[in-house]
Amino acid sequence: MASETADIELHCLGASREVGRSAFLLKTDKNLLLDYGLKIFDKSGQPQFPEPFSEKIDAMILSHAHLDHSGFVPNLYSGSGGVNNPINPNPGLKWFSTPPTRDLCEILWPDSMKIMGDTLPYKIREYHLALKHWVPVAYERRISFGETQITLSDAGHIAGAAMVELEYRDKVVLYTGDFKNSPTRLHNGVAYDYDVNTLIIDSTYAKREHPDRKKLEQKLMDEISETIDNGGTALLPAFSLGRSQELISIIRAHDRHVPIYLDGMGKDISLIYAKYPGYISDVKKFRKDLSTVVSIRKNHQRMEATREPAVIVSSAGMMEGGPVLGYVVRLNPNSKIILTGYSVEGSNAWRLLNENALIINGNRLEAEFPVEYLDFSAHAGRSDLLNMIKSTNPEKIILVHGDSTEEFERELREDFGLDAIAPKIGDRIKL
Repeated sequence: MASETADIELHCLGASREVGRSAFLLKTDKNLLLDYGLKIFDKSGQPQFPEPFSEKIDAMILSHAHLDHSGFVPNLYSGSGGVNNPINPNPGLKWFSTPPTRDLCEILWPDSMKIMGDTLPYKIREYHLALKHWVPVAYERRISFGETQITLSDAGHIAGAAMVELEYRDKVVLYTGDFKNSPTRLHNGVAYDYDVNTLIIDSTYAKREHPDRKKLEQKLMDEISETIDNGGTALLPAFSLGRSQELISIIRAHDRHVPIYLDGMGKDISLIYAKYPGYISDVKKFRKDLSTVVSIRKNHQRMEATREPAVIVSSAGMMEGGPVLGYVVRLNPNSKIILTGYSVEGSNAWRLLNENALIINGNRLEAEFPVEYLDFSAHAGRSDLLNMIKSTNPEKIILVHGDSTEEFERELREDFGLDAIAPKIGDRIKL
């Protein structure tokens, strides 16, 4: 009889048939918000926020700190509810995450406020209120909201990233957030292999495999060595959170002596990585690697970094701001830019790869040095997605956070006989 009354509904507020602004309202005996992210800009250059809702939220569960999952959390604490939550009947709302996620948000949220300015509806007051209402949750520790139990497990994505398992009566729902099955230098990869009733799965790379990691690392080192030997700078524009730390670990695994400079927000984020044992695979090794890196703190150090052959890891990864643009104009002709992350169409990183040019201070500049792209994604590739589906054996699959979810739905239905759904923004799905 329990299963007949265990009604669960999923309301898709974002990241449905799109990448970014993850936000899902899961209704059991409680209303639980899973992530609350934003897009700093889409193809039109405009920000995108989650769809509005008016229900009272009992708790908010944050999978990880990336802004497309966390960036709109402070708006929950707007006095009027803000642009996308006009009623806000629960001003004392608590949100739950791992400790690294909270510390990373404390850095990332002010940065997004600075970048977005008046286009972001929340201000510094809401930022402080959000931090005040945080509750820590460690991996594999079960917490309860009414009859609903929640457990966070390592997602293998970035420090503190979690998959969210929800148990309600006799039903199990797994929300993967961003995850990665295979190990990297900093993470062991996902080890979840339990049956679930519903799988809500990140589908960013449903149509693409990632290259072999060992070969990719060797390719990176070959590119760096060639550039250094020619007297140039290997400039690695990198996401401050996750990618910068991974690149440092990769380079130091292969070469203990090549000079590495770290610039941008990645400096403070790396200190958070080094702070938390248990949230990366080998914190002692990372601390040792980080001790060999020069953290750029003053402008004169930026000048020094390009005078001799070296590696510079700097934000922003899409080259839309941050110190990286200053390095570009100082590179000598023997230098090389090595891109390692996702590039939104219209960003400078995308422009470099597709037009061999970038825009700095409103001026279009043609690239005068080689540009290389290496796919060091921290997301699951196509085979990883299929393996996750196989290992969890779900009755229903909800495909989110992807540009090709409709095609993936058809494939899973027609080729594998699975009950898959690619929801649209605003859809309400009975689980």
